[in-house]
Amino acid sequence: MRTALLAALLAAAAPAWGLWGSRSETIKNLQRQFGAGRYEEVIAALYPDGLLKLRGDDLRRGYALLAASYEVTGRLDKSLSTYQVAARLYPRDRDFQERLAMLLHRSGLEEQAQPVYEKLLRLDPDNALGHLGLAEIDHALGFLDRSADHYEKALEGLPQRGDLWREYGEELYDARDYRTAELAVRRALALDPGDAEAGLDLALILRAAGRVDEALATLEGPARSRQAEALRARALWLMEAGRAAEAEAAAKALLQAAPGDPLGLYVRARLELKAGRRAQAQSWLRQAAAQADSAPFTAKVCAALAEARR
Repeated sequence: MRTALLAALLAAAAPAWGLWGSRSETIKNLQRQFGAGRYEEVIAALYPDGLLKLRGDDLRRGYALLAASYEVTGRLDKSLSTYQVAARLYPRDRDFQERLAMLLHRSGLEEQAQPVYEKLLRLDPDNALGHLGLAEIDHALGFLDRSADHYEKALEGLPQRGDLWREYGEELYDARDYRTAELAVRRALALDPGDAEAGLDLALILRAAGRVDEALATLEGPARSRQAEALRARALWLMEAGRAAEAEAAAKALLQAAPGDPLGLYVRARLELKAGRRAQAQSWLRQAAAQADSAPFTAKVCAALAEARR
């Protein structure tokens, strides 16, 4: 499914290729093969000797088809090197700069991706994907103000992208701008009411803003489809709010949905300790402490708590 999706995304760029002047029959045939998913035939026709026979816009199209065929078949190193050559040959071509920057970014090569995104924005100051790439890089580096500016510009060009509104909301949450973060995530949910991740984000934002009851109610909405995560949050927040009976019910539901879940065990243990039942609490804590591989932080906390309560 991932390969098919990537192919569709790359094929969506095909109209841009149509702006590159007249096409030879060779290029027309290669574009038909690419559109039909015959990527190996495209690669075989262009590498290593096929590109040498092309000139002008046909050569530019050839590089685009070869790089995209490598990308969609998972040979990212070859795709990356092909885009790099094409970007050097055609330094003012926005399509090549965009694809190169996105592939570098997707490969985790942020230091190389950033100057390419910056060059793309010099060529096209309103390029939404360029702003999105820099927004994500700046966010990862902790430059939240710069990241927010780029998200805003990206959303001007991609206003119907619910996932971007959600990312923007997460950015604002990290910057503790909870009111604007709430608006952004609610916009994401308006565009995609079933977005479970946005539902969880909204619950986190509401809780951070001190609106615990609203946060808990939100966990009953879209976030509920990510049951374990929603139940973890619900059990922990109810316990922290002193609502022991509801917290115990949520923890039991979590352990039923995800047997042995360390956070569910932690909540059960804390509730048992509060009720004075130390032996049962120690049992829950030991079970959670044994799961250092799957939940190292929770396991460490439970191990320390078990030791302290001996």
